[in-house]
Amino acid sequence: MKKNSTYTFLLLFNFFLLAAQQKKVDSLLTILKSEYLPKNEQASILIDIAFFHPNNQIALDYAKKSLKLSEKINSSILQAHALEQISDLEMKLGFNNLSISASLRALKIHKELKSKDGQAFCYNNLAMCFYFDHDYKTAITYFKKAIDNYSGIDQRKKASIILNLGEIYRELGQLDSAKIHFQKSLIQNKTLNNQPLQGYALGNLGMVYNSENKLVDAKKNLNEAIAILSKLNDPYSTSTYIATLGQVYQKENKKKLAEKKLIEAYQMAKKNSLKDEIRNFSKMLAELYEETAQYPKALKYQKLFQIYQDSLVNKDNIKKLEQIKAGYEIDKRETEISLLNTINKNQKKWMLSLIFGLSLLTLLSYLLYRGNLKAKRSNKLLAEQKEVISKREQEKALLLRELNHRVKNNLQMISSLLNLQSNKLSGHPAQEAIITGRQRVEALSLVHRKLYQEGVDTRIHVKEYISELILGLFHGFDANFEPEFNIADVNVNIDAAIPLALIVNEIVINALKYAYAEITDPALKVHIQPAGEKHLSIQISDNGIGFKDIDASKKTNSLGLKIINSLVQQLDGSIQKTINNGTHWKMEVKVG
Repeated sequence: MKKNSTYTFLLLFNFFLLAAQQKKVDSLLTILKSEYLPKNEQASILIDIAFFHPNNQIALDYAKKSLKLSEKINSSILQAHALEQISDLEMKLGFNNLSISASLRALKIHKELKSKDGQAFCYNNLAMCFYFDHDYKTAITYFKKAIDNYSGIDQRKKASIILNLGEIYRELGQLDSAKIHFQKSLIQNKTLNNQPLQGYALGNLGMVYNSENKLVDAKKNLNEAIAILSKLNDPYSTSTYIATLGQVYQKENKKKLAEKKLIEAYQMAKKNSLKDEIRNFSKMLAELYEETAQYPKALKYQKLFQIYQDSLVNKDNIKKLEQIKAGYEIDKRETEISLLNTINKNQKKWMLSLIFGLSLLTLLSYLLYRGNLKAKRSNKLLAEQKEVISKREQEKALLLRELNHRVKNNLQMISSLLNLQSNKLSGHPAQEAIITGRQRVEALSLVHRKLYQEGVDTRIHVKEYISELILGLFHGFDANFEPEFNIADVNVNIDAAIPLALIVNEIVINALKYAYAEITDPALKVHIQPAGEKHLSIQISDNGIGFKDIDASKKTNSLGLKIINSLVQQLDGSIQKTINNGTHWKMEVKVG
């Protein structure tokens, strides 16, 4: 199975606090309102509220209040506990650097207090932060320190750290070390009898056996883990183990069982909005269907994989790109100012040289030589600055390419969300409107996908773009015939490409939805050719039933027709619709 970051294992015991959290928080808030509560008890209750509160951001605010109060009353142990909670919450919120800082402050206090268990807790949090940052070597070091420092009071925590350490070894592909640690945690759990720990250790061990192709042992451990964790309502781990079991069946050439398990895992992940798992399981299903030559299904899940892959955006990369962009703008302005200053300086020197030359002809040769030398230096400087500007332009091109990529991803995410919403509205009158809206968003997304694939040029190849757009609509409506294209190989800029795409999108969708209800041999023809220097002639015709008189008023006032007319006007164009053995649209628009 492809390696997954099993964060649930690392946050093992936090998952099972959710059941009665809000009730506990309400009770603690009531106690906190007491007028006669000592400040040290207030600080302690604030830490408990932070621990139990289901909203991590609100919990972090309570933890910070506790730290401030603990510092005010000069209580080292309360400061350490508040910092531990801050570290845990910052890590859950994704701010690993802030989590590490809080853990190191807490660790310093625990060392001064000589608290072994406190040090073990801090080492554990540090290990998890470095694990999430994929610094496995440092994470292993801190996990080992955590194991060494636990005094034995809480063997459950120690067993969970052993389990976490085994998971890192599994991620690194060190299967023997991983197996040893999972087996250790199972042995230790015989006295603890902790069901979650038992389930995770068995499941992880099953994943190791799968990697080693010990399929009988893998199935035994995975099935036991699934049975335990299903009762504990842990969809993340349960779906992961079910998917792994599906891969075991795939290796055994039991394709039907493999498909059943992978579909079960996918549906569980989808029900619980587990994006990483939806992405991973979609990839597994695509590979299974490709292996069994079920190519339409393989394509479906490959597309799902790509959608979720693109949607998991790296925020750090966006921030770096923005910094590069800002730096480019500043450097560009500085370069322009420097260039102007150089030009002005040279102009003044030439003027002085000419005046001086007229008054002192005897020094003309010397002055001309000197002026020529300075001109060469200036040209050299200009060449260097031109090179700098060229590099900045390349950076700008990279930024523009990345911007198109981000816009494409965002539009694809919107399309995916609209698709999910339309599925939930099956049979509802609003479903058709949402599906139509999604198709319009996909038409816009296609523009930016083309720009991203073809580079930083802001012009679109009409033939390739319109053909792909229409074929996508035919696929989406399961049309059983092929369109006929006669499209010139011309380019248009993005400002014209977007409205042009939406016009074609609306007309083709209208035809696919309404034109061929009673037609045995349906046809659709698309003709796009230049009409002058900056104009295109567009003709789209079908052999459908046409716009019936009884629907004329309704069709005339429909949103789709209003969009078509509005976009044609936007392109300074004209439109004509003829109904004769079908519908024939004839337009001429300005694209330059």
